[in-house]
Amino acid sequence: MSNSKQHHRIGIVSYTGAQQSAVYGLIDMFEAASKNDKNSLQAIMLQDDLIAPVEPATFSAVILPPSLVSDHPTIPASVTQWLKQQHKSGAILCSICVGAMLLAETGILDNRPATTHWAITEDFAKKFPQVKLDTDKMIVDEGDIITAGGIMAWTDLGLRLIDHFAGHTTMLEVARRFLIDPAGREQKNYRRFYPNLSHGDQAILKTQHWLQTAYKQKLTVPQMAEKAGLTGRTFLRRFEVATGHTPNAYLQQLRIAEARQQLEQSKRSFNEIAWDVGYEDPTACRRVFIKITGLSPGQYRQKFSYQSTTA
Repeated sequence: MSNSKQHHRIGIVSYTGAQQSAVYGLIDMFEAASKNDKNSLQAIMLQDDLIAPVEPATFSAVILPPSLVSDHPTIPASVTQWLKQQHKSGAILCSICVGAMLLAETGILDNRPATTHWAITEDFAKKFPQVKLDTDKMIVDEGDIITAGGIMAWTDLGLRLIDHFAGHTTMLEVARRFLIDPAGREQKNYRRFYPNLSHGDQAILKTQHWLQTAYKQKLTVPQMAEKAGLTGRTFLRRFEVATGHTPNAYLQQLRIAEARQQLEQSKRSFNEIAWDVGYEDPTACRRVFIKITGLSPGQYRQKFSYQSTTA
């Protein structure tokens, strides 16, 4: 619960390569919140090589912003230690996008749920297997730790912290002023399916190339295994290891990826699109579409279509 009479210091770590639009955008949001609420929400930009002088200071929250330079940003070990000290002193530690890499280095995310940008899911999971990663979510709020997903998720995090420290009314006012939708979003609304083609399993790769041209047909797992030249059980095991999906889930991803593209670029009805991408039953296609994207076809078209139309 927020306390409008309390002074809140929010530190934003401007490490080498940090996205400056996020750093200064967050500062602007917190300043707007402070003026609206007549509450002292003080945002302080912290250079990672100059944090030592403010080490005695305690913060209500510390934010690790995204980076446009590297998917594996780095900060000095002294800053990692400082973050751990801040957490022990009661600061909410926050990360945005690849900033989660820096937060995970502290070990504080071990055995706890978190999110980061969906595009680095595999790299993050390999480097930090103890973290319970869920990159479908835009925000994972654990109370003392908040992680935000995409590059622009700094707006979602900013609103979440304003809601926490300055109250819901102030958060809504800042959202209106900055033209930000305060409603919850999910990364899977935006996530694109990019098949892994660099795994090195030539038999599975052969099937993947075939599926790229045949996915609209009525296909079975035995047909896929035959293309790979493998027995059914061996094919299932190797396919999932190589692609991260079961064959049927992979086929669904290919079909829904095409359906998304047609919703964005055409005025065709969803039933027509469903039949075109390989579903005999549009209702079944709709269920899979919602499961993968988190949106109904109509909602998706309204949000992402290049056409001025609705489904």
